[in-house]
Amino acid sequence: MGLDKWLKPEDESKKTKKKNESPNQTIKSKIKDTQKPLEKPSIQLTRYILICPNAKCKYQKRIMKKELTDDDITCPRCNKKMKTKVG
Repeated sequence: MGLDKWLKPEDESKKTKKKNESPNQTIKSKIKDTQKPLEKPSIQLTRYILICPNAKCKYQKRIMKKELTDDDITCPRCNKKMKTKVG
């Protein structure tokens, strides 16, 4: 037994329809790509590594911000001022 039973030949009319639709779709997609809105200028973020100086606490966190605030600098566990590194 062959696989010819299950495999059906495609109609030529279906093939021609697919070929005719594809060029129109590609032209429309190219037009949409060229009319993209202007990009906003990117904001420069810096990465800060904050480490608690208390040996018992050992709390660490990493933050991506423009500027650090007082709430960011204080340790949430022991309420001491954390060491900051730019990394």
